[in-house]
Amino acid sequence: MRSLLIATGTRVARVVLSLWVVFTGVFLALAYVPNPHATTAAYQPRLFSGLYRQPAFASQDAALSSLYLDWLGRVVTLDLGQIGFGHDVVVLRDVLVDAVVVTLIYLLPALLFAVVAGTVVQLLAVAVERGDLSTTTKLLGAAAVAVPVFLVAYVLQVYLPGFVMETTGGIADLGYDESTGPFSRRNLEAAIWPGLTMGLYLFAIQFRAAGTDLAQYAGEPFVKTARAKGVGVWGICRHVFPHSAARLLTVLSSEMFGIVLVGLYAVEWVTHTPGFGAMTIDAAGSRAPGLIFAAVLLPVFVVAVVNTARETYYALFDPRVETGPGD
Repeated sequence: MRSLLIATGTRVARVVLSLWVVFTGVFLALAYVPNPHATTAAYQPRLFSGLYRQPAFASQDAALSSLYLDWLGRVVTLDLGQIGFGHDVVVLRDVLVDAVVVTLIYLLPALLFAVVAGTVVQLLAVAVERGDLSTTTKLLGAAAVAVPVFLVAYVLQVYLPGFVMETTGGIADLGYDESTGPFSRRNLEAAIWPGLTMGLYLFAIQFRAAGTDLAQYAGEPFVKTARAKGVGVWGICRHVFPHSAARLLTVLSSEMFGIVLVGLYAVEWVTHTPGFGAMTIDAAGSRAPGLIFAAVLLPVFVVAVVNTARETYYALFDPRVETGPGD
């Protein structure tokens, strides 16, 4: 028990250290890289009006160490500052929260669909007594991942309104209305477009990862024995799934999180959805320090927490994983 607590504490410390390293790197980049918007307006953000025109960090007679400590405290407390000109002032923390809410509205259902559907299809491919089926599905997964996600978004833009009209008799408005809240009926309907696009994209990723991970069990003795005893397809699936459960449930948010983020940026830009992906593009374009820190630290935090949770799961429930020396 003591070794388990030490191992868990070590993992938490690694999370904190990772966030600190990333924060320091971003801070130094903002402190020393010239601001392209100090004299010109090369980019106009979508989510708010205004560019961060201050060179580096705005105060600027204070020592870099003082600015560093000030920003460290502000990021910890989510005080990301404000941006805007004249009477149009936007609190960046509110921009972050609103963007994350908009993204989660369509991303969580898409993620649930991808994990469940991608895993179940590949489990069935392993359970069915055909030696080439799991290999075939793995190749199909690789081909699906190769399709650009923005192309899927454009195809849905053409065919989705017609499909909705035929099935419901109503006209589908794919545009997001920023004058109303994210949970309004108009915007919930607008979330269908990015949600369906990301669902198909994430399904392809999970489908490929599950195929690669589960294909090794197709010829395992315990699978062959279960078939010989007359165990049904779903019974074999229940036998196979625990061996890869942790990896299959976290693959989208850990190993392939970078690919997921790229898809998020592309989908929200094409669909004009004011979510976290669009906010990240605005952060890079406007060079607002608060948005840049949020856009960088939030994905790093998610990956670090998911990896720590997965390692803790292995330590608690998988006897093959050691939690410390001498175990």
